[in-house]
Amino acid sequence: MLEAGRRIQAPLAAHLLGLLGAEIIRIEPPGGDPLRGMPPACSGISARWLALNRGKQAVEVDIKAESGRRRLREMAAEADVFLHNWAPGKAAELGLDADDLARVNPALVHAYTSGWADRLQDAPMGTDFMVQARTAVGEAVRPEGEPPAPSLMTLLDVLGGLHGAEAVLAGLLLRERTGHGVRVDSSLLGAADTLTGPALRRAARGQDARRPAGFRHPLPTADGWLAPADACAGAAAAYDLRDLSTSDAVALLSAHGLAATAVTTDLSALHHDARFAGQIGRDAHGAPAVPAPWSLV
Repeated sequence: MLEAGRRIQAPLAAHLLGLLGAEIIRIEPPGGDPLRGMPPACSGISARWLALNRGKQAVEVDIKAESGRRRLREMAAEADVFLHNWAPGKAAELGLDADDLARVNPALVHAYTSGWADRLQDAPMGTDFMVQARTAVGEAVRPEGEPPAPSLMTLLDVLGGLHGAEAVLAGLLLRERTGHGVRVDSSLLGAADTLTGPALRRAARGQDARRPAGFRHPLPTADGWLAPADACAGAAAAYDLRDLSTSDAVALLSAHGLAATAVTTDLSALHHDARFAGQIGRDAHGAPAVPAPWSLV
């Protein structure tokens, strides 16, 4: 798989496919990806860059030069997948679009992870926060009673990367069935559609578009906390549970048809929690451990 991606969406899609066994050759500009130097660093290399690109082979190619474009075409002739997130129209301008590369490799899966998916005229730069602002993701993903706010973890970049990986897998499956290559597309706007879909469907039914806070606001008990399910949050908050043990409080709510669960605040207690029997173990140092690829932080 050839990956010519910058920032997060495309590199993450390739990283996920690498975890599934793909051999990733990363195409970087002369001098290397500028993200390599972005702090914080680990052994002189950006920790963010390592999180997205460790295990990939990197090759510097100047796609602005004809010799570089010729080299990229030669590499694409031997590849299964070419993935990029260049600016709209850039691939066609360089002669490296899906139709161009299909001439040298008819079986190639050409994947494009974009910002706006060509659905917005005169679109601004297709970055995570720009798409979040345009699509009201900050309001859709924040529960009722909390002020709308964008996700600072570049939520659409991450979900867009997942969509990109799924698109490539779908393209490979189609190629396996037909013997022909295909172009697949994903975008930050498509990721926003996924996130705002449930809120839009609730609004179409005449319901509050925003979910109750639920698990985000645990209720105090005599010996700890419990978290009501989202759908039960409003009704559960009407009960004063501060004089009841957590187990009695869960039982009381359950008797009234309300779902809630005890909150575990001590990680060392997870090992003995019957709800996680067989899932929580101990590592070599005696600390709680969960099966790969999960981790406790």
